[in-house]
Amino acid sequence: MAAKKPVTKKKAATAKKKPASSKKKPLSSKKKPLSAKKKAPPKKKSSAAKKKRPPNPDKHLALAAKHGTDARKLLPSGAVDEYNVSLLPMLKLADIKEQIQTAMEDFQDIADNNLTPLQRSRKIGAGIRNYGFMEKVADISEANHQFAVFFDPNDLRNAIMNFDECRNIALLLQSFLRLVTNTMLIYSDLGYRMASMYYNTVKEMSRRGDPTANALFRTLRPFFERPKRPNAKTTMKQAERDIEGLLKGTKEGSILIENIAPKITGGERRIVDNVRKGSLSIKEQENFKETE
Repeated sequence: MAAKKPVTKKKAATAKKKPASSKKKPLSSKKKPLSAKKKAPPKKKSSAAKKKRPPNPDKHLALAAKHGTDARKLLPSGAVDEYNVSLLPMLKLADIKEQIQTAMEDFQDIADNNLTPLQRSRKIGAGIRNYGFMEKVADISEANHQFAVFFDPNDLRNAIMNFDECRNIALLLQSFLRLVTNTMLIYSDLGYRMASMYYNTVKEMSRRGDPTANALFRTLRPFFERPKRPNAKTTMKQAERDIEGLLKGTKEGSILIENIAPKITGGERRIVDNVRKGSLSIKEQENFKETE
């Protein structure tokens, strides 16, 4: 027999080592610091996106106090015209009022509408439930008119139709009234703001010694003073304010406070306030009671 050849084991293929020069080189491009990054230029806002700033009345008031009547020339452009109010077409408004008056007179001629307040309070209105009830009865009474002994079903249907038309007119008038009152509030707000700006300017100029502004301020000041009720008794808060004013020296007059210690029946506190425009005001109140 032939001798078997020795089996030679195949060596596993080993990867050749790369030379040291073939090692990965460190990245040469280092990260730049945040400061080196280019910042994107800020986006310019379009002119339409810019919001119109409201006028600053305090700044304008300071200019008026510093420069007087010449402050108008120093105001920024557009500040004077900020409250520009154009007059509504008076001929058109007069025509609208005339048409409304004519419509009222025509409606009074074709319908019964004279009610006293007592009669009006006794009438039954028609909300969702009452209106649905009337509609259902109208449908049933037309098909079963033998039970409609006290009225004609056609009259019930006519009453419902008249109610519908009057309600439509009322809704239309309510919408018109809303439009008119909205416009009225806009102009009243503008008018009061402009009047307040004028008053504040006159007030500030009066403090600085302008004689014309002082006379105008005295004319306008009563609109902001609350009328005092005659024979009004002094309250505890008013007495405390008057005492504080006397202690600080901002008010003139005298205040007498008497307190009677409670015994059997009870205690009394009496305040005589001579600060309020020299008038005598007395308030007596039962503070507390003690029984033996």
